[in-house]
Amino acid sequence: MTNSGEPNGGGRRVKAVQTTSQILESLRERDGAGVTELANHLEMSKATVHSHLATLVDNEFVVKRGEEYNISLRFVDFGEYAKTNVDIYEITKQEVNRLAKETGEVAQFMVEEHGRGVYLHKASGENAIQTASYTGNRKDLHCTALGKAILSQFSEERVNAIVDRRGLPQRTSKTVSTREELFEELAMIRERKVSYDDEEILTGLRCVAAPIEHPKGNIQGAISISGPTSRLKGERFREELPEIVRGAANVIEVNATHV
Repeated sequence: MTNSGEPNGGGRRVKAVQTTSQILESLRERDGAGVTELANHLEMSKATVHSHLATLVDNEFVVKRGEEYNISLRFVDFGEYAKTNVDIYEITKQEVNRLAKETGEVAQFMVEEHGRGVYLHKASGENAIQTASYTGNRKDLHCTALGKAILSQFSEERVNAIVDRRGLPQRTSKTVSTREELFEELAMIRERKVSYDDEEILTGLRCVAAPIEHPKGNIQGAISISGPTSRLKGERFREELPEIVRGAANVIEVNATHV
């Protein structure tokens, strides 16, 4: 599985495919919409939007209920297939489930694709709080413990390419917002093999993550534990949980040598 922080170079772009992609993304963001709403939002003609939607319905990528269109379950099939291409998915899934059960918190697995982090698996322990992340959800890498753990595995050139493309958007007052801050933190992550999110993506939420160093260099990923600041604090946040996630990452790395 090859990942890149930069868009593919060369080759002409097909406008119709770009339009279809915009329509699908808008349907997801708006949790379904009608032709007029989509046309106004995307600043396209209703005829263009309707033609693309009709084609998507014919090919079962979109469903129509009354006057509203929405993403179809066919994408679940595509998503499940895509996960099988991540050779450490099943190994990591087991460790994520174990972490959630052991700590009682939320445990997650993320990989990088196109300069963003993609959540591939999430498990909740008995005391877990509800978080906005879900399988398939994409996040900027600089503002999560998982994302920073992944960035720590990249060269300076690749990190710069991702920042050039995605920026460093501020999620909370604690989010890393400059390249200098980011590179300083990545250096510390490489040294200690653990990264932290101290309310950097959501106030009241903390996270501890460890990078997964694939023995064949096929994928860059990370595993984490998340919870409220009321429970992830002091020695538990800075010593106990880091040791647990580092251990889980090591188990994955050892098992991955046999995949």
